[in-house]
Amino acid sequence: MTLNQLKYVLEISKTGSINKAASNLFLSQSVLSASIKNLEAELGKEIFSRSTRGVVLTPFGKTFISYISPIQMQLKQLDDMISTKYADNLMRLSIASNGFNFISKICADLYKKYASIGIRIEEHEAFGPEAMNLVANNVAEIGLVRHWNCYKNQYIKQYNALKLQFYPLLTLDIGVTVGPSNPLFYNESNYITTDMIQPYPMIMYNYMDFGPYSDIFDRLKLKHSNSKFITSSRATIYETLAVSDACYLNSNYNSLDEIKDISGTMGNKRTLILQDCDIKSELGWIKSANSNLSPIASEAINLISAHLTNDIN
Repeated sequence: MTLNQLKYVLEISKTGSINKAASNLFLSQSVLSASIKNLEAELGKEIFSRSTRGVVLTPFGKTFISYISPIQMQLKQLDDMISTKYADNLMRLSIASNGFNFISKICADLYKKYASIGIRIEEHEAFGPEAMNLVANNVAEIGLVRHWNCYKNQYIKQYNALKLQFYPLLTLDIGVTVGPSNPLFYNESNYITTDMIQPYPMIMYNYMDFGPYSDIFDRLKLKHSNSKFITSSRATIYETLAVSDACYLNSNYNSLDEIKDISGTMGNKRTLILQDCDIKSELGWIKSANSNLSPIASEAINLISAHLTNDIN
């Protein structure tokens, strides 16, 4: 296994096409295909499932990607460190989050405060186990994560295995987000029952499509149509909600700045709360158990905590 092969796997995964990946990597398609086949032979498992429509990750491939993505990010950081002459007093903040809007605002506030002396800010959009891996591999110093409390024991085991510490911030109700193409968008009540979701497809992240957290819909007794959208991008989720009748399993952020309108609507989406739902969504942050936070990371956490506390009071 070589670093180039890992780079090739990541590029194919991103493009969904060996031909496009070969073009981006300035390789011939035959050379790239042979390299990936050699890697799969070495691993003894297929990373990609191939068809006339392109390539998709196998279940093993998705797990493999989650492990090698932090390696690529660390190599990029190493390249940046070598190629860039940092000033001794340049501050650095690296944070992984589930794509929360307020993180960018907080990062912008920190930039304004320290712009005169110089600050480097890295924001990583990460979901499921990916955020944990980024912090565990020191790609991100802190991570802001969300998980369902019905999986609390599983998450604790993962945190312990990766030598991470989790600090809870906020507990929220489970909600379902829809766009204007879904009739539920115009529901008079801010609450809905699980059976109201059944006619519509779900949008979900890759890690919810298979693996230990894919039974969340059964746990919630949340049935949906046979169609579904799978993505790794929060932006894609919002775009899909705007143009289809799909639903997205979410947390009720109606009390936060992200969704300020009292009716629970903002622009082209609306989050409705699942009625009589015992499962809650827990928002918190993680850090490596073996290291102390830098002053700038501590300041970021304080700002995040203050933001969430102010919004719900």
